[in-house]
Amino acid sequence: MTSLQAHPTSPSRTVKSGPEQDVLIVGGGPAGCVAGILLARAGIRTSILEKALPGHHKICGDLLSTRSLEFLDSLQIEWGAKRAEGLPIEGIQVHDEKGLKSAAYLELEAGKDPVGLTLRRDLLDGFLQRKAMEAGCGFFYGTRFQSIVGREEKAVLCRASSEGGDLLFRARLVFGAGGILSPTARAAGLFERRPEVMLLSVRRYYRGVEGLRNMVELYPLSRLQPGYAWVIPLSRDVANIGLGVRADVCRRDRVRLHKELARFVGGHPGLSRRMGRAEAAGPVQGWPLTAFGSVRRLSGSHVLLLGDSGGFIDPLSGEGVFGAMQSARIAVDVAREALRRGSFNAGFLARYDERCRRFFRGDFGAASFVTGFLAHPAVGKPVAMWALRQVERNCVLDPGYARMIAGFFTGMVPRRRFLQLKWLVRTVFG
Repeated sequence: MTSLQAHPTSPSRTVKSGPEQDVLIVGGGPAGCVAGILLARAGIRTSILEKALPGHHKICGDLLSTRSLEFLDSLQIEWGAKRAEGLPIEGIQVHDEKGLKSAAYLELEAGKDPVGLTLRRDLLDGFLQRKAMEAGCGFFYGTRFQSIVGREEKAVLCRASSEGGDLLFRARLVFGAGGILSPTARAAGLFERRPEVMLLSVRRYYRGVEGLRNMVELYPLSRLQPGYAWVIPLSRDVANIGLGVRADVCRRDRVRLHKELARFVGGHPGLSRRMGRAEAAGPVQGWPLTAFGSVRRLSGSHVLLLGDSGGFIDPLSGEGVFGAMQSARIAVDVAREALRRGSFNAGFLARYDERCRRFFRGDFGAASFVTGFLAHPAVGKPVAMWALRQVERNCVLDPGYARMIAGFFTGMVPRRRFLQLKWLVRTVFG
């Protein structure tokens, strides 16, 4: 196991060789760490380059869905101890613009874990990074991937910068898991985005919010369709409050998310009265999200894109952790095949693109269809608000319908099931 702490800037630029790798992973978030754990367990020489230092807190909604919890349990990494530090989530509250609300509780089977969990991203990432190192994965903190400086038939030479100088890594495969800006995608010529299906989000932490429960609060707002605001409790006292909207809608309607967040916190009838004693516990921070379908190509010669770099974010909920981890699992399977056969060309690695599309298109594809329809400038907003009123009314009257809606949003229930005729009829006619 290699662990090196460094800083990305230094006046001197000495160059030294890093350890030769079968797989070099760029990015130490959930995608990179899960890939590192699985590869190292298989005896594949792997190292992770993480540009930040330990304890970095990525901007995030801090919510882990049922799918994410089940995935983490399946890794057998003693996740239970870390899970105990989070706040269990039992369901979803939907608030309208008049302050009325409906609640959707997701039923739990006996002995099952909660349907969701809130946990700050610095705690989640730090835990996964430790588990990757314990599995035998090399880890280089404060080391920034720069470029691919050489290519061979069976390997590429990658340059990275650290406080002590530049490092050169020879690797057979490179996993780009470094986030939306993805230096790996840029270096490999894969940085092609479809901006019309990307998302923009802002959030701020508040302390002293009244009435927080073990429920995620959703606030569909007529000004922000398709989009919504949220209150995600991290404890009985602290909440992550933010909003997210499709990027094309923000541009078209000239939406300024920082202003909309202030308007929401101070003016929404269902929330503002609970904010009387609340204090901001940090600045407003914003970030773009690569929703599913926004990244055109996921692989090239010697390179696979994972997590946010590959656009594995749920277009409806905005959750990225599950997509990141699942893309890592698919990438590891393809990498093992490539290493076994010695095939690292773009044609062979294109099977990664196909497997990812096959896995995600039913769920994320349905979510993308819904948000795309609601983004239509003429009919999207009125249809969205009418549908939301219908959904809220049905949730109040029918607990089974409410559970379906909560499952649709979180991904616990397959999205295609809700698009079946019987659920559409129940939405329209109650």
